[in-house]
Amino acid sequence: MLEAVFTTLLVLVAVGVIAFAGLTWKKLYQGQR
Repeated sequence: MLEAVFTTLLVLVAVGVIAFAGLTWKKLYQGQR
């Protein structure tokens, strides 16, 4: 049970980081053009 909760938290954090990185990269890319 604890392992499932930890895995879910890890996945949520990973998705959040990827989404944040994607948005930041998109803003930088648009700003350079």
